Amino acid sequence: MVQSIGKTTHLLNSLETGESIRDVVGPLGKPSEIERFGTVVVMGGGVGTAMAYPTAAALKRADNRVIAIVGARTKELVILEREMSEVSDELLITTDDGTYADKGFVTDKLRQVIERGTQIDLVLAIGPIPMMRAVADLTRSHKIRTVVSLNPIMIDGTGMCGGCRVLIDGKSEFACVDGPEFDAHRINFDVLVQRNAMYRAAEQKSFEDFQRERESLLAKVHAEQEAECALQGDGR
Repeated sequence: MVQSIGKTTHLLNSLETGESIRDVVGPLGKPSEIERFGTVVVMGGGVGTAMAYPTAAALKRADNRVIAIVGARTKELVILEREMSEVSDELLITTDDGTYADKGFVTDKLRQVIERGTQIDLVLAIGPIPMMRAVADLTRSHKIRTVVSLNPIMIDGTGMCGGCRVLIDGKSEFACVDGPEFDAHRINFDVLVQRNAMYRAAEQKSFEDFQRERESLLAKVHAEQEAECALQGDGR
């Protein structure tokens, strides 16, 4: 599942059935820790739900009680609702704008689960950095073990370039080989936010250049089609 945000994701989503990309590298990093913990809350924010789903399914197969919390900005961005429901004992959904299910954030639902007295043995949160940070802040005060999946900018995926460096208890680790899952309470989220924003201007420029090139190409194709129609109209 790919959400169109920048140049590369737009190119991926422009592919038609039968088309392909040159290669895919993976899987990278360490596998998720799957065992019988007890009651596990699996949280997916936005496209993070696509990554949370297979882990939720594996945790359910390991005989855990799975409470799934899925959040999105708006109704159209809620994904995998049926699939998450099938692998969960309970599914809670929120949208930021209230266009579907309950209005609010995934942390609101997590707080409700905690306040109703549910004994939670593990929380797994996957989504935007602000969402994962908010989950970590909430669970820290309740001393609930929490794991998050990080996707900082990666370049070679081998641990050599250091592009996906994250600070864990002040020590540098790499999401591509040491992650992607880390103890949420040990992560320096301030540094993570800074590093993920390093190429934002370059990414925006790349996308704007891509849009201009695409618009120019479409205009050229349109002009050629009009010229062809004009020739056919002249009977040539």
